[in-house]
Amino acid sequence: MNYELINGVTPQSPVWPRFKQWAKEANAPFIVLQSLPGLLGVEKEEDVHLRSVIDFLTKRRYTSGNYRFFNEAPVPDGSEIYMSSDGAINIIYEGETIGLEVVYANTRRAIKQIDYFNPDGTHDFTEEYAFDGNHYSNLLYYNNALQQIQFLNNDGQVVVRQYLFDGKINLITVEEPSTGRILNRYDNLISFLTATVSQMVTAHDTVRIHYMGVEMNALSESPAHNVLRLVESPFGDDGAVRGFLLMILKDEIKYIQEVELSKAAYHALAMQNIPLSKATIIDDSLSDPY
Repeated sequence: MNYELINGVTPQSPVWPRFKQWAKEANAPFIVLQSLPGLLGVEKEEDVHLRSVIDFLTKRRYTSGNYRFFNEAPVPDGSEIYMSSDGAINIIYEGETIGLEVVYANTRRAIKQIDYFNPDGTHDFTEEYAFDGNHYSNLLYYNNALQQIQFLNNDGQVVVRQYLFDGKINLITVEEPSTGRILNRYDNLISFLTATVSQMVTAHDTVRIHYMGVEMNALSESPAHNVLRLVESPFGDDGAVRGFLLMILKDEIKYIQEVELSKAAYHALAMQNIPLSKATIIDDSLSDPY
């Protein structure tokens, strides 16, 4: 099977339409590294097929056509949901605002998340909801700083926890949802993504990436045939071949087995005697040299 691996869905990017075109031509779903509570809505809006790393672990399933109205949010007992004249949706308890609701754009006010606050106004926690209205995650704060993210399955049980310190993820655990027993633990996001992506693909698959950042790192243990399709010049601003690209072409990075690039990029690299045994010319100009 073919896959396109991306960090996140970026409809505002000028190259996103090209990514979608390639995915359709290859009959390839997108594997998305970032969490995406609105996956169901994005699939419909962008006419794409998406597979989320987080959803793979939580085994989340979406129900098309379902949604949860803002006034159906599961708020604390005794509190009320009130929409003000400016459209803000407040959670009121004993006359005080304890939370605010956010809804999905271009919907009939389908709930997206609820932000709850401490009496001093600092952030307490956030509940995120999937596009179909199912509880997706909890974001926990202390002293107004994000401390932990809990990703839930369809039954509301925690499966993945991400712990943060000074704004950076420094521990991730994957749990057995019914008992809380830790199945796997990772010291950083990259090791978590690398391990999970390697479980999502097989040696019979082809996975294509477009950038040499987190997407490439996430493939370091992938058993699939991994392909980099260049969407930028092979040369940096200094005129030298981009470092990771050179390492791939020299086979110093072995887990990327193929590089797809334009004829102009291929010939420009050949002029510098760069090894090109892993290079394949494609009919696309995004990787043309500046």
